[in-house]
Amino acid sequence: MHSKLKKLLALALCFAFVLSTSTFSVYGDEDDTDDTSVSDGAEESDDSDEEEEEEEIPRTEEEALAAAELVCENGYLKLYMNANEGTIALEDTRNGEIWWSNPVDVDTSSAKSAQKKDLKASMSLVYAQPANRSTTTVNSQNKGDFEMTKTENGVDIVYTFPDPGITVPVSITLEDGYLKLYCDTSEIVEEYPSSSSGMLTTKVAFMKTFGAASMDEDGYFVIPDGSGAVINFNNGKTNLRVYSRKVYGDDLTAVSLTKTTTNLTVNLPMYGIVKENAGLMVVADKGDTCATINSYVSNQNNNDYNSTYFDFELRTTDQYYMSGDSNPLTVFEKRGILVPEIELRYYPITTDDGEVDYVDVADTYRDYLMTEKAVEDKDLTDEVSLFVDFYGGTLQQKSVLGLPVTVKEKVTTFDKAQEILTELNGLGVDSMVATYNNFSTEDISEKITDSFNPASVLGGKSDFSDLYDYCNENGIQLFPSTDNQQFRTGNGYWSMTNTAIRVSNAYARIIVYDLAHGTENKYYDARSLFSPASYTKAFTKLISSYAKNEISNIAFGSLANSIYGDYGKKAVSREIAKGYVEEIYSDAASQIGNVLAENAFAYTLPYVDYITNIPVCSSKYDIFDYDIPFYQMVLHGITSYASTAVNGDADISELILTSLAAGSNLSFDFVGITADELKDTKLDSYYYAYYGNWMDEAAGVYQLSCDVLTEAADAQIVEYNISDDGSEIETVYSNGYTTVVNFNDNTVTAGSKTYNLADYVGEEVLGE
Repeated sequence: MHSKLKKLLALALCFAFVLSTSTFSVYGDEDDTDDTSVSDGAEESDDSDEEEEEEEIPRTEEEALAAAELVCENGYLKLYMNANEGTIALEDTRNGEIWWSNPVDVDTSSAKSAQKKDLKASMSLVYAQPANRSTTTVNSQNKGDFEMTKTENGVDIVYTFPDPGITVPVSITLEDGYLKLYCDTSEIVEEYPSSSSGMLTTKVAFMKTFGAASMDEDGYFVIPDGSGAVINFNNGKTNLRVYSRKVYGDDLTAVSLTKTTTNLTVNLPMYGIVKENAGLMVVADKGDTCATINSYVSNQNNNDYNSTYFDFELRTTDQYYMSGDSNPLTVFEKRGILVPEIELRYYPITTDDGEVDYVDVADTYRDYLMTEKAVEDKDLTDEVSLFVDFYGGTLQQKSVLGLPVTVKEKVTTFDKAQEILTELNGLGVDSMVATYNNFSTEDISEKITDSFNPASVLGGKSDFSDLYDYCNENGIQLFPSTDNQQFRTGNGYWSMTNTAIRVSNAYARIIVYDLAHGTENKYYDARSLFSPASYTKAFTKLISSYAKNEISNIAFGSLANSIYGDYGKKAVSREIAKGYVEEIYSDAASQIGNVLAENAFAYTLPYVDYITNIPVCSSKYDIFDYDIPFYQMVLHGITSYASTAVNGDADISELILTSLAAGSNLSFDFVGITADELKDTKLDSYYYAYYGNWMDEAAGVYQLSCDVLTEAADAQIVEYNISDDGSEIETVYSNGYTTVVNFNDNTVTAGSKTYNLADYVGEEVLGE
């Protein structure tokens, strides 16, 4: 038995050896075959005089247009579509420029496969899976499909995403002077969105590469961040994050536990593309409150193109912390989509001389505001003013009989404000626009104000009446301002019932941050965020009270420059809240008269007469190449505006000169008490604003602005030229008037005269 077993084992080993040798030979032969194939190819190449491998030639615009179908034409615009690729093209016959929804040469670009699909897609979708608190991004070329149909005046597209079970219909039509993309969100189909396993649409983006520029093209994007900024194509800033900012700022209900970076807001729901001899102005006409502007340059987003586009958040998200857990949980808005419509408009721009720049983009947007949004062109002939912000009263904690007591404290009384205005008038300031903040009893007490009630601690109705009469007699526009956004319980409004609710179902409480550490300052109690659902009641009563007291000027503080929703049972989206705000400003304009707004968002522009605190710079993101006063270019000559406070800026000379280059009035913050008296109050951030330190300077810069800007007050900006080193800015107006600001010399040349800033302000103030 033992001998037989040895023989069997020997036979098995031999068989295994033969089998392994045979297997090795098979794979070896395959490898040899592959190597031989490559080798033979190389030898064939050598035998044919070392011919180089033929490179794939990029598709041209002519070839792409030949593969497309002419859908319709309207005036000087033609619309084409390629139903196989899901792309469109907009031709401007005035200059022959063709604006493509997607680059025509994607296949030969250096982008990777995933990026190529994204570049070819005309829609992308982000959907949420609430059960596992995650989101997934798909597009019409990757896990999505589309069906494109020609219509009488455009194209209908139905996008289908099988995995989440979401269908999105879109219509594209050729209108008079622009292309319109429209989505009725009520027609978006979601399969079982309310179930625990359901999938919810959270974001959509259409035509993300509309007008994208290649690495061979010259031009830039115009971004309305702060005053405005320019991003040059191919600027080499490839290691930076792409630009992405929400139009009108972030939703205030999602309060962070630590202070985040303070950036300027995007006040205008638009952007511009300037490409060699043509331009495009893109505006979010509907759905703007949920829009985000995104911009990247070549090689920054793993592809060869430069692009700017909008995406739209249809359901918002929030985060909350479980007790003892340091990692936040993400929650999604589960109810139906509260943004009823999305509409994008694409306006091609051309000029007679064939040269398009950011001023032409501003002209196009201004025309849109005036024709589509009823913004009025006001008569501003010779109208140059000094803008002034007064701060009336504040709360301060004092010790009474050894107990801490919070009391209302006067900062600038009505008598003191009249004294300041009288002194300025005596110094030659004969045109002023004054805003009176914290003037009412409720405002000082941080409660909702729904009636005209000048605070007794500031002098009461009698002293206010004297101040108001003085202003009327001396041509001063005085705006008593009420800020009804952050509040404490009282005056008929309660934190339990009138506070906005976050998506996480928590109350939205606004905290005060510690200046040193950026964490919550426990010294101050959090305030509630007033629900937009309560706006109509409070502001209707407030406007009626102003009218009853014959006050013809009104301002609403931060209402013009912040927007947020209420995501509790009241179900108010930012888009719905915008409608409430528009109604408030419309009522104020019709019932009161003059309306002032602070750094106003676009949707308030049809109703305001004066705008204050407009920044003269952008948020200074590294991807930006330089700043421009785009906001000011849009408004100059049609609405009176002023820059941020001169005395609140770290570089006074730069602010003054930049403001004058932007055709902007100048402004000052004033309080009636000194910095040491402001200590430990909510207004201590205005430590610099004691009026006694700034009277001569305010009068001086007003005189300078009159000398420089009076002749241009009612004209529009038609050129804004920055020197290569940034030391000079030339501004040309529609009436031919020109100013040149020189930052090295601190001078302004206007017409034939040159003015030295130090002659108006003093070298010691300028730090020279």
